[in-house]
Amino acid sequence: MNPASNVTTCVSHYSTGTVEGALALTGGLTEIRTHQAGNRALALVLPALARLSQERRWLAWIAPPNIPAGPLLAAAGVDLSRVLVVHPRACADGLRAVEQALRAGTCGAVLAWLTCADDETLHRLRSAAEDGHSWGVMFHAL
Repeated sequence: MNPASNVTTCVSHYSTGTVEGALALTGGLTEIRTHQAGNRALALVLPALARLSQERRWLAWIAPPNIPAGPLLAAAGVDLSRVLVVHPRACADGLRAVEQALRAGTCGAVLAWLTCADDETLHRLRSAAEDGHSWGVMFHAL
């Protein structure tokens, strides 16, 4: 089965329309809308995460629905020593963590599974990604 089945990708204007294209421009925010949480949506970004982890920048996971599977990530080429997982107590705390991680410039990618991001917040996150030359990925349930 295609890992991307049941996944709709909405790519912001900061990228070229593909996940790998998002790496060509720093400071991007990608939104991935899916019917289910899990590895199918994650499979879309694994090649890019593997490349970014080799640059020795952090890969921050904010409020993931599942703990990232080490063997799956390692098999895709992700440097596990560069993976940072944050479990915020509230959605607003998670959004602050995403914004800070994007803006800091120490993360190659910040992946987030948060349900409380409105349009204004997404605009702020795009700006933070731009400032920190980081790639933000927001996973949303349909």
